[in-house]
Amino acid sequence: MTTEPDPDDRDEGAIKVDGTLEAIGTLTNAGDFQAAYLLAVPFAEPHELDAKAQLLAAYACDRAGYEQHALVFYQRAWDLGVPLEPRFHFLIGYSSTLKNVGRAAESLQWLREAGKRPPGHPAPAAFTALSLHSVGETAQALATMLDAALKTEGGNGLAPYTRALTEYRNSFLAETGRVEFAIPPVKPRNS
Repeated sequence: MTTEPDPDDRDEGAIKVDGTLEAIGTLTNAGDFQAAYLLAVPFAEPHELDAKAQLLAAYACDRAGYEQHALVFYQRAWDLGVPLEPRFHFLIGYSSTLKNVGRAAESLQWLREAGKRPPGHPAPAAFTALSLHSVGETAQALATMLDAALKTEGGNGLAPYTRALTEYRNSFLAETGRVEFAIPPVKPRNS
């Protein structure tokens, strides 16, 4: 006869890990991003083979304003294999950070992947618009942002302005030479 393991018999290290993860989450949810950063980064270093620890450190660096440092943890997490459940948030976070450190064209590649799941979610389009603006595609950026806004709340988020904003979006698309909404391949802007 086998017995269920007693939760109190868990390894002390496992309890410490769970407690640290919970503390990072609590600090983040409370908006104390600097404290979360100061806890998450030292936690991630000895857990270099744990994608979740690397993601927590990446997000903590981002929120505390250390975006260059966040890239290290995002890359580690990706190399380890970001699990499917947090992948959407990873793609949004990583691409946003790439844009913020001057790598907007690269961020657009990651955002294309984010746009595939969940389909129709407005976040990838909104972040794509910001990256398009960063590479100098202003009309496409505005059209993309309007498209994201028009999709909120099942397409009713901007009622009764939907018709007017749709016309503006279509006008911006016409300005870019496109008649349908699509995220175009973008060439980096010459510096």
